[in-house]
Amino acid sequence: MTIQTGYAITSISALKALTSSQRADSYARLVKSVSAWYIFDTSSTATADDDLILMPNDSPSTGRWIKIGGSGGGGSNNINFTGSTICTSSCSSGEGKAFQFTSPQSGLIQIVVSSAIASSIPVASNAIEISLWSQEPNTDMTGRQFIAELSEAGGSVFIATDDYRPWITVQAKNIANYYYPGNPHDGVCCIFSGNTVTLLAF
Repeated sequence: MTIQTGYAITSISALKALTSSQRADSYARLVKSVSAWYIFDTSSTATADDDLILMPNDSPSTGRWIKIGGSGGGGSNNINFTGSTICTSSCSSGEGKAFQFTSPQSGLIQIVVSSAIASSIPVASNAIEISLWSQEPNTDMTGRQFIAELSEAGGSVFIATDDYRPWITVQAKNIANYYYPGNPHDGVCCIFSGNTVTLLAF
């Protein structure tokens, strides 16, 4: 899943004025007046607040613009993983495949690929995917919102969580499944600490 991006738009009012033919699921626009990215979620029914959640002017029953971060994916502050590690059943003690934040945060996270899993992740520019979720992460991918992708080396990513999307996952391509149709990303057992997500095992 890849976020589609359009030209920067002048204001929140201009973004809300886009018609149904000018927006699609996972379509993102940079709003210059607030230096923030918004992504369109066609399934969202969240209550609009004209900041984190925007209702288009044509008032669709489903479909909202969701704020996903600062200008250009940048930001100088670091996230602090305050909350709970979840989806732990197939992981070792202290690890999990997802994290639930106790309060909204925005800033940088560091994705570190441990030597224990490095050889299992193929070389690819989109080897690692970071997603936020509007409900507890699940295998049906319901409520998942793609945020960013990284190479097999990991790196830093700007994210902005909110009350609507308090869950995060980091998934990676698994060399054991590399030739499966669609070459899917698998859940990864991670340690979430400070502003760092350490990938350990599939």
